[in-house]
Amino acid sequence: MRIPSRGEQGRRGRAAGEGFSLFELLVAMAVFLIISAAAFTLFGRHQAVLSEEQLTVGLNIGLRNALAQIQLDVVNAGNGLLMGTNVPAWPVGVTIINSDPTAATCNPSGTVYTNACFDQLNVILVDSTMPAIHPCGINPCSVVTSAGGTITLNAPPPSGLINAATGLPWTATDLKKKFSVGDQILFIQSCSGGGHANGTNGCAFTTATLEANASTSNNAAIGCASGCVSLTFNSTTPPAPPPPVTTPPTPPSKPYPGSNSVCPTPTPVPNTCNDPLNMTSRAPYTDLTDTYGFNDWVVRLAPITYSVNANNVDSNNQPDPQLVRTQGNVQSVLMDQVIGFKVGAALWNNTNTTYFPYYYDASKYTTPYEYDLIRSVRVSIIGRTEPNGTNPYVNAYDYGHYMIRGNSIIVDPRNLTMNGD
Repeated sequence: MRIPSRGEQGRRGRAAGEGFSLFELLVAMAVFLIISAAAFTLFGRHQAVLSEEQLTVGLNIGLRNALAQIQLDVVNAGNGLLMGTNVPAWPVGVTIINSDPTAATCNPSGTVYTNACFDQLNVILVDSTMPAIHPCGINPCSVVTSAGGTITLNAPPPSGLINAATGLPWTATDLKKKFSVGDQILFIQSCSGGGHANGTNGCAFTTATLEANASTSNNAAIGCASGCVSLTFNSTTPPAPPPPVTTPPTPPSKPYPGSNSVCPTPTPVPNTCNDPLNMTSRAPYTDLTDTYGFNDWVVRLAPITYSVNANNVDSNNQPDPQLVRTQGNVQSVLMDQVIGFKVGAALWNNTNTTYFPYYYDASKYTTPYEYDLIRSVRVSIIGRTEPNGTNPYVNAYDYGHYMIRGNSIIVDPRNLTMNGD
C-alpha cells in the first residue's frame, strides 16, 4: 500500500478546507430561489382559492339560513285569522310587492343595485298574545270605518276570556297596553252575518293603522260602563269601484305612523297610508267592507316583512345590500351581499286546483292584486361574496369581481290551503 507523501496530504487538506466554489454557490442559490418562488407562488394561489372557498361556503350557509327562516314564517302565514267560520276572504295571509326594475334603477351589468331591484314579502299574522275583540260595546251597533276624518273605536274586553299574563279576565287596561301608534288592525265582518266576500266563504274585511296609542273609556251610553279600549285611526277607503287611473299616481311622502318609511309603493290609490301591508290598497272592492257591527271582529296584526336594504354600506364604505326581517319595529339582518330577492305566487282558481305558473307581477293575477288567491309562494335569493376589485375572477351574471350563488324554496302556507285541498 502506498503511503501519501507529506506534500500530497497538505494539498488535500487545503482543498477540503476551501468548501464550495463561487460558481457552485451561485448555482445552489439559483436552484433554491427557483424552488422557493414556485412554492410561494403555489401557496399564494391556494391561499386565494381557500379564502374564496371560505367566502363561498359562508354565502351558501347564509342562503340556507335565510330561506329556512322565511320558510318557518311563511308556512304560518294567516295564523290567527281563522276564527271559526269567520275567514277573511280565505284569508289574506301573504301580500307581495313586486319590483319593476328598469335600467335607470337597476343595472346589473354595472353592479348597481337599488331598492327598486327587489321584491317585498309581507307575512300576515295576528298577535297571538291578545284576543279578538268586537268593534263596539252595545248590540245592535254600527261602526263605519270610512265615515271621514279621524275615527275612535270603543271596544269592550272579551267576556270570559282569561289574560294569560295576569290569570284574570281581560280588562280595558290590559288591552290598552297592547295597542300602540303605528299598529295595523284588521276588521273582519262576521260570515254568520252575511258578510261573505265575493261570493266565497271568506268574509269581507278592511284594515286601519292606529294614529295614537290606545286609551280607555267608561261611557255607559256606548256600552263601556265597565271600560272599553279606544282605538283611533284615519278613515278607510269605502269599498266602491275605483275610478279609472289614466296616469300613475305620485307616491305620497307622508310617513305612516310608527314608521320611518314613506307609504309603500306602488301607490295605487287611497288607503295606502292606512295599510302599509298593502292588504286593501288594490284589493277587489268586492272583498272589502267599511261597516261593522257587534258580532264582527277586530284583531291586532303582528306581521313579518322581508325586504332588502340596498342603501346599506359595509365598514369599508362599499355597497352591501342586506336582506332584512322586520317584525314589531325590530329589524334583523338575515344575510349580507344580496343582489336578488324575488317572490312569486301560485293562485287558487276555485276548482280545487292551482295555477302552477308563479306570478311575479300582482297586476297579472287572475284578479289583479287579489292576494287572498295566493296558495303557494316561491322565494328566490341571489347572493354574492364580498366584492374584491383585485380578484381576477369575473362572474357571468353581472360581471362583478365576486362569486355568486342562488337558491329558492316553495312554501305552501297551511292556513291558506285549508279550504283549497
